[in-house]
Amino acid sequence: MPTPINQTTLPLFENDSGEESMEAVLRKIVQTIKKHEIFVLTTHVNPDGDGLGSEVAMYQALKRMNKKPIIINTSETPRQYQFLNKGRIIHTYNPARHDRIIKKADVILVLDISVSKRLDRMQPVVLTAPAIKICIDHHLDNDHFAQLTFADDQAPATAELIYNFIRQDLKQKIDKSIAEPLYTGLITDTGNFRFNATRPETLRIAADFLQMGIRPNEIYSNVFEQGSINTIKLLGLLLERIKPECGSRFHWTYLSQDDFTATQTKPSDTEGFVDYTLKLENSVMGALFYETPDHYTKISLRAKGNVNVQKFAKGYGGGGHFSASGILIKAPFMPTIEKMVKELVKYFETHYGTGK
Repeated sequence: MPTPINQTTLPLFENDSGEESMEAVLRKIVQTIKKHEIFVLTTHVNPDGDGLGSEVAMYQALKRMNKKPIIINTSETPRQYQFLNKGRIIHTYNPARHDRIIKKADVILVLDISVSKRLDRMQPVVLTAPAIKICIDHHLDNDHFAQLTFADDQAPATAELIYNFIRQDLKQKIDKSIAEPLYTGLITDTGNFRFNATRPETLRIAADFLQMGIRPNEIYSNVFEQGSINTIKLLGLLLERIKPECGSRFHWTYLSQDDFTATQTKPSDTEGFVDYTLKLENSVMGALFYETPDHYTKISLRAKGNVNVQKFAKGYGGGGHFSASGILIKAPFMPTIEKMVKELVKYFETHYGTGK
């Protein structure tokens, strides 16, 4: 029989003096926002729809409050999310241009991330800046870099937390300019509302957005239907290499830098690719290995049911969610795949049986 692994479900409400109630921390975040003027908003390296959507929504809310926000991210905005970048409000970090701005900010709002290393190139300047750091997130992997943290891993997306924060705590009206990016965050982090973390409140929020006039078909098309012929070729390579393990309950595949070069694609084009490892009959755990430009190994993990990939990821310095996590291993690509497949098989068989 599989050994059950308990999922962490307690929200984290914290400031630099220790844990506090949700209400107390949210009050302090609101007071901090109202008191200050200049804000830098950022999210994790290789941003997704939830991180970007949450940033854009908060940017719009802060502008309405007559604040001076700027969005600066360590990575470029992927092609499929450029529709969120109306007015070119999302900037890609350039130290020569942006370090001065970050150091002069009153507040740095870090969204959809609780671990500072995922700021990547921006980590040093963010951590050393004199600004007050605020973190709002739905992951509980936390290295306590922010003075104020509101994290709740029961929320399926940071976008849901931002919706409630803007409406209930900042007392700002949600309009289409806020609804569209937040809806993007919801659909990307809930797998179009099919993941187990989706809850009734999530669908009620989505219904609110529909009443505001957002067009789900257009947002879906922007996010999921902007692939190129080259992206399809890359997907073909991935599909050819899918390998079964543990009685076909675990599947894995890989993409190398040579594959990206041959198809003229990049790692950001692989969003959603790992899901194909779970589309096979009886598959409950999947892994996609891809080689980063600096020849390290990125592992995307997905799971169904009671399979906890977050626990495995944490053991190798990664993190994420119960059913969706990631790891970056700074080691050569092919030897790392060989080693980590063995570790994943061992982990799966130990906790969930051999499948034989």
